[in-house]
Amino acid sequence: MKNLVLFCTVLFLAACSGEKTDQLLLELDKKKLAENINYDKITFYKFAKIAVRSTAVQDTTQPEYQKFSKQAQSVVRTLNKVNGHGNENISVIDALRLYKEYRSVKQFVKETDEDVFPLLTAGLIAMNNGARTPVPFFKDFNKAYYQNIEHAILSMAVLTTRDLGQPFALYECSKTQPELLDDCEIKTLLEFVRGFLFFGNNLFYLSEDGLSRNIKWLDKNEKIPLPYTKAFFGWSRLSDEQTHVAFHSMNYLFRGFDRMRMERKIDEERSLEDFEAFLNDMNKLGIQNELVWGITAYLNLKKERPEQSLPALEKLSKSPLFSSSEREALQQTIVYVKDRKSDKALTNVYDKAFIGKIATKYMITLLSKIDWEKLMKQQGVPYTEEVFAAIGKFKALSNSVSEYTQPSTIEKGKKEIGKKGSELLEKAKGLWN
Repeated sequence: MKNLVLFCTVLFLAACSGEKTDQLLLELDKKKLAENINYDKITFYKFAKIAVRSTAVQDTTQPEYQKFSKQAQSVVRTLNKVNGHGNENISVIDALRLYKEYRSVKQFVKETDEDVFPLLTAGLIAMNNGARTPVPFFKDFNKAYYQNIEHAILSMAVLTTRDLGQPFALYECSKTQPELLDDCEIKTLLEFVRGFLFFGNNLFYLSEDGLSRNIKWLDKNEKIPLPYTKAFFGWSRLSDEQTHVAFHSMNYLFRGFDRMRMERKIDEERSLEDFEAFLNDMNKLGIQNELVWGITAYLNLKKERPEQSLPALEKLSKSPLFSSSEREALQQTIVYVKDRKSDKALTNVYDKAFIGKIATKYMITLLSKIDWEKLMKQQGVPYTEEVFAAIGKFKALSNSVSEYTQPSTIEKGKKEIGKKGSELLEKAKGLWN
């Protein structure tokens, strides 16, 4: 209610002034974020998480627990049949039963904040130990702080998984509250991941907000080691000082992308300043990659120095990062530039959307190489193995339920049951309805 009042106030003030302020645009992005994560697969994922978290509830008179306890028990029984480390599926009967349980509480799941339940890690421990009593790790702890860490870890861990990926990472990011974390590397890396995800979902003002905080923090903390960041970007050969410069540049880069895609002229001007800052940092380090070439070409085209964009465009057109059609588009850009038609190069081929695609492709390729489970174990993150096993279990449930309950695949489920005999067919009666 408080947030709604604030949002309406901002809208009213903006309407009176006739100007779209930074605050108004930020509030509009928050509204769009809520809409972006409001669909069935995310709700089912939340359903499975609440089921696990509810196993650690100690006060079983809690209203949310009472409304969900029956379904939670069903989910946990099914989860216990899955080891979470393979490409396994649950049985068609379990999938259908689970889907029926989900439908019975779907509205409750949509309306309930999962964070009213105990930590996911506490739920996993209770589920494995068959007890509600928390282990010593959770005594005298700050729940808000630790659940924020959980959401942060999950947002990074699911980011490049084939079956979950960016929409689920976006949901986990939406649940994080970086302001609850101490000023540290994890906080600034989380802000960067959030910024990248928000940019990829056209939430440019939310993205810019976090990346601007990051830049300020990095400016004030030049001597803090960044081991996670070094592993995240594959910068093992860089020193701590060089890693700081490189990460600083990446925050400028994505803030520049945000501003480039914004509506106001002043934002586009600021984007060019951010891109210059990115290139200055990269040149200090002698780093050459698709991001550097992409921005070099864009800046030279924008500043009417088309001939200086050609070397970078040539390198981009040969990169394996792009599809054949994208390489053809880059070749067409080169033709326009050589014919002194840099305006056509910018509007017809090498436009804002295309340069944003370069950044997104580069980051996804980079992130897909990270073994998050291994990295977190190396850094001593507690219960890493249990959390990653849970991600595997959630994937198995989501895949199986989707496989047997979508209109296009219901017949497949019926045939599967038919093959296994009349007993299963009898059990399945009513589950599709």
